[in-house]
Amino acid sequence: MHYDVVVLGGGSAGYVAGSILARNNLKVAVIEKKAFGGVCVNSGCVPSIFLSDISFLFSRLEELGNYKGLNISISKDNFFKKRDEIINYLSDAGRKLIEDAGGDTFIGEGKINGDKEIEVNGEKIGFEKLIIATGSSSVPPQIDGIDYAISEDEAVNLHEIPSSMVVIGGGYAGTEIAQIFARLGSNVTLITRGKILKEITEDARNILLDSFDWDNIQIYENTEIKHIKDEKVITNKGEFKGEIIVYATGRKPNFPYGLELLGVKSFSNGIEVNNNMETDNPRVHAIGDVIDKEKKVAHAAMSEGMIAALDILGIKETIDYNSIPQVIYTDPQIGIVGNISDVSKINKFPITATTRATISGFREGYAKIGIDNSGKIVYGEIVSNIAEELINILSLAIREKMNIKDLIFSSFIHPSLSEAIINCARSFYNLDVDRFKGMKNES
Repeated sequence: MHYDVVVLGGGSAGYVAGSILARNNLKVAVIEKKAFGGVCVNSGCVPSIFLSDISFLFSRLEELGNYKGLNISISKDNFFKKRDEIINYLSDAGRKLIEDAGGDTFIGEGKINGDKEIEVNGEKIGFEKLIIATGSSSVPPQIDGIDYAISEDEAVNLHEIPSSMVVIGGGYAGTEIAQIFARLGSNVTLITRGKILKEITEDARNILLDSFDWDNIQIYENTEIKHIKDEKVITNKGEFKGEIIVYATGRKPNFPYGLELLGVKSFSNGIEVNNNMETDNPRVHAIGDVIDKEKKVAHAAMSEGMIAALDILGIKETIDYNSIPQVIYTDPQIGIVGNISDVSKINKFPITATTRATISGFREGYAKIGIDNSGKIVYGEIVSNIAEELINILSLAIREKMNIKDLIFSSFIHPSLSEAIINCARSFYNLDVDRFKGMKNES
């Protein structure tokens, strides 16, 4: 059997590349080792955000009802079953999208035999081009007794709420998991060897720490873990017990079997590619979490899949990684885009000063915009219950190299939370009249 293109991996990057190439009448095979959808669908974005939504409703629905004059009560049902149904639906949908486009799909580990052949389930498949999209997996820290713990991927697929949980790792995944299970009823301790969410600004961090304090999450920063035994994490600051212990301490690229036969350059963080997702081997592209890059998120992987497919079709496009946003799915959510080191002036506008926030009751957070010396928008930060949506506005502004005046004289829907972005832009020219003067530094 011979294909024009074989895509190794059916996750966010692989299904996009395979579908595009099949739609353009190439003979395409997509080989997935476990389940289509990759990390995002099966053990990342989808189960994590689903549980985040559930924990939000369980924690705050009564509060919001009271705000609006309603008496609402909520009790837990078998939401884990619904999570599993959604995962299965989306995984199946990813495979069907490839097949609907005209591609073939295989379940099994693809083993590279050279730069012209791959083997799956004992069947040898020839190809003209290969796209490696094998994703990443969680890495356990080097701690004695770590076998007692589970990974971040396993944590979001639990089927019971533990009475207690210790989370090791203060990054995006660790903080999300800690808040989810704290709100669902676990006694949660979050331990990190450095500073929790050290990548984000103090404004955002402080709001999130207030939220964690409200959720009764016990946080221990700058903590050295000595070892784990049974249900105890022993540290230089004491012993912490957890029915479940979770590590969320980083991920590593999943290099496919036989990668060395392709002659491509790779590092501990991934395979080296150029702006068109090409490797050193002209027959091989690589995309998604398996490549050597900083932003390993599903939406970047999907764009990389598109870029690689277009490159094979003879169309040269590139990705602007600087305009790719990132979101922490906590409550409130935190959205970040751009490069804060490029900023010469930065302003923020509180969400609570928008009319829509007063109506909805979702009043935490702010919009923050950074500009360079020419007035070009180079950084954006949103803290809000819908940061995942609002940050996209600033992502587009950075990608299109918009000047702050382009936002100032734009008219967004009133009332809407997106007005916080417009008013933040207007604050650079003292035009943000929707807030009192005393609210200049509020969040």
